[in-house]
Amino acid sequence: MTHLPGTRRGGVLTTAALAAALLLSACGGGSPEATDTSEAAAEDTTVSTAFGDVAVPADPERVVTLAESALDVSLAVGVTPVGTTASRGGDTAPAYLGEDAADIPIVATVSEPNLEAILEAQPDVILASAGLAQEQYDALTAIAPTVVPDTATGGDWQEPLHVYAEALGADDELTAALDDVTSRAEAIAGEGSLEGSAAVLRWMANGPVLMNSALMPGSLLEAAGASPVQAAADLGGRPHSDPLSLENLAQVDADRLFLAAFGADGTGALEAARSQPAFTQLQAVQEDATTEVNGSVWSSASGPIAADLVMDDIEAAAS
Repeated sequence: MTHLPGTRRGGVLTTAALAAALLLSACGGGSPEATDTSEAAAEDTTVSTAFGDVAVPADPERVVTLAESALDVSLAVGVTPVGTTASRGGDTAPAYLGEDAADIPIVATVSEPNLEAILEAQPDVILASAGLAQEQYDALTAIAPTVVPDTATGGDWQEPLHVYAEALGADDELTAALDDVTSRAEAIAGEGSLEGSAAVLRWMANGPVLMNSALMPGSLLEAAGASPVQAAADLGGRPHSDPLSLENLAQVDADRLFLAAFGADGTGALEAARSQPAFTQLQAVQEDATTEVNGSVWSSASGPIAADLVMDDIEAAAS
């Protein structure tokens, strides 16, 4: 496994690295026929992004993913990136992606790309996360065409996935995978086994937070027949609520609770909460309708592979 170098660079491309990026771009030419603009245009795909339309190779062979969801999409459509980002709080690719992601070199953290490592990967296209700062975008696009979805948390969770798939020339494959996930949810809804309210709580050391119902897990729960608690639907563009005290848990009680413990601290906090009266008095706890789920999948992941794992948990809870 390749990890981030010990010496961290800033989020801005250095002059030397920028010069190297431009040199690589210039050296990638070849014969005049190969660089003919009309021929290049015919081989490009235009993708609508947060920074306007971006032309990317129609069939990119060297892809760098700087978002967990972009890595998920890439692997789901059969593309193995030449570089990717470490998972939140970790130094490897997200564990839920298994061996398919284990050997991909790490060229970024969630908050900061390692520009020298990305440059060395010689990508045809870079798939970055929504909300990327202009400064970082300028540095990345000097290396390769950079695709950044133009979506907010409160929007359709599938939209940014399609942006990535379009850049890979694989949107049909993604659509088929997401349709399969939707079919699984609709089958549960048809049975009526998940009727009632549901909430997803991410447990952290400083208290649980209520996850926005517009995110992937909440959306899949709703598609499976559950109703979101109002507080989760009211979060707007925020991914989750502020940390809740145990005394305030009643505000987000529901017929079913999905408890996403994230990391050792989160797992320990959830275990401690189980002995607290405020927790044990929750309706879902009293009726044995709580499900503990993988926090890295339920509270930070998004993509067809993660969605299948979420549906595994939902199907188990509904059975």
